[in-house]
Amino acid sequence: MQPLVLLVLFVSVLGNLAITRQPAAGSYREFLIPGIIVMNAALTAPATGLALLRDAGSGLADRFRSLPMSRAAVLIGRLVSDALVFAVQAVLLLGAATLLGFRVRTGLPGLAGIAAVAVTFGLSVAVTSAWLAMLINDAETAERVLPFPAIAIAFVSSAFAPVGQLEGWVQPIARASPVTAAAGLLRSLASGGPAARPLLQLACWVVGLIIVPGILAVRRWQAPF
Repeated sequence: MQPLVLLVLFVSVLGNLAITRQPAAGSYREFLIPGIIVMNAALTAPATGLALLRDAGSGLADRFRSLPMSRAAVLIGRLVSDALVFAVQAVLLLGAATLLGFRVRTGLPGLAGIAAVAVTFGLSVAVTSAWLAMLINDAETAERVLPFPAIAIAFVSSAFAPVGQLEGWVQPIARASPVTAAAGLLRSLASGGPAARPLLQLACWVVGLIIVPGILAVRRWQAPF
């Protein structure tokens, strides 16, 4: 329910405020909703790290270490589970967004692409959050700390406004943000516009957020907590 509530609130409040700045309210909604979908994935991703810390605190990590299994199996299993969550959230958000006036002009392939991008982006942030959570190594502290990077990358981006309308010092950061790349790609998939540039930028971010933090997370999981 939380993603749906956020979607309705953001569209209702920001969409109405932007009517005076946009030719039509619907055009801003089509800009805003992909940003909200990406923001939701970023805000959901810290749950991966928190779940791993709770597993470690319950003694489950020690039991897994004693089994003849890959060190990466636990993390991969958690990510597969979270991928299903991201996918369900994306489908629900797209359904609600359609009722709020969001249109995907590319049809079913566009909808599938938007869901795939949301899941991929969410998983990449989830891998990094898992590594950060295990570095913090305290569930209560991690629960307070992990949402802040997700909130920062969501708001310092083009999720809610074009980069050119942000403060000057924020623009270089927002232009390079992974949220900007993901939101731009979703908008291109929805409208049928050019997608090569945001796709390349997002691919670089996904690789960077998964490979190095993923290796470090596996090593940290294997070490005693």
